[in-house]
Amino acid sequence: MHLLNYDFYDLYALIIFFRADTDKVSQYTKALEQIVSYMTEPASGNVLEFNTVRKILRSHVNEAEEGLSWIWAENVYTGNILIIKNEKYYNILTAIFQEMIQCARDKQRLWQLCDATHNIPTLLVACKKPKKIIKSMVRFYRKDYNKYFLVEELKGM
Repeated sequence: MHLLNYDFYDLYALIIFFRADTDKVSQYTKALEQIVSYMTEPASGNVLEFNTVRKILRSHVNEAEEGLSWIWAENVYTGNILIIKNEKYYNILTAIFQEMIQCARDKQRLWQLCDATHNIPTLLVACKKPKKIIKSMVRFYRKDYNKYFLVEELKGM
């Protein structure tokens, strides 16, 4: 399914949240799996929901979770709405969240992953040719933990 640019901004905020408290990733693994599942579904129909990422997170997050209080706001968008249709972008984000799930118990690795990738969702919205920038951003993570991270996803961009 497709997401709006505002959903990409929410994914940015989510990665920032996890970077600040890496223990939360293992707590919200089911939410991440549901986000990945949504992003890998084929697009169908002409209906596009607003606040998709927030709606997914709401079913997994307690309202007392201070760092995610923004998910409870029901945003109404009136301008600068972009539907992100580039499947490569979804492949990149899916790979990031799958990597988070996979390394959820390794706090140092997880922090470095979040630090390396937190700007990628906004970069995908704002930049016409993000490949070189993304490669630079994940360089140290690749060197230290996974030399194949995002290699396939960035091919052909």
